[in-house]
Amino acid sequence: MNGARWAVLLATVGVLGSCIGLAWYVMPTDDVPVDPDAVVVLGGAGGERAELGIELAEQHDATLVLSSTAAWFGERQGRTCGEDAICFDPSPENTAGEAANVASMAEERGWDHVTVATSGFHTTRSRLLFRQCMDDDVTVVGAASDDDEAIEPRLFVRESVGVIAAATVRRAC
Repeated sequence: MNGARWAVLLATVGVLGSCIGLAWYVMPTDDVPVDPDAVVVLGGAGGERAELGIELAEQHDATLVLSSTAAWFGERQGRTCGEDAICFDPSPENTAGEAANVASMAEERGWDHVTVATSGFHTTRSRLLFRQCMDDDVTVVGAASDDDEAIEPRLFVRESVGVIAAATVRRAC
């Protein structure tokens, strides 16, 4: 294949990848929680994740699990680690680490189903990583934030690259 054909092929792949990434970022989908044993709030972002997770845990009478910074936001909303919630710092400190750590917790504690609360823009990658570790025993719900109206280029790029990496070279489990 000559240089011009490679350039066209790479440009086509880039455009298709951007369109797919944009769809994942702009139009994320929420799962419907199915009677979870635990609701896991992922770390990062703002308090909207913790607020959603607390609401879901109460609604489904499920164990509340707060990852890294979510513990701080949970405590600001009246949930105490060790009393009202299980808190943990994932290793490694990323979504893949959260997925692997929660899968271990679920196995140790006999949880059949887990719901993950994250940001709206982060549902696709979270779902992919958690299902690598827990198959279909997980649902993912995105919290709305004030920033949902604007497409932040850095988040779009990070999530698009993250989804591709999670599907190929940086699997959680």
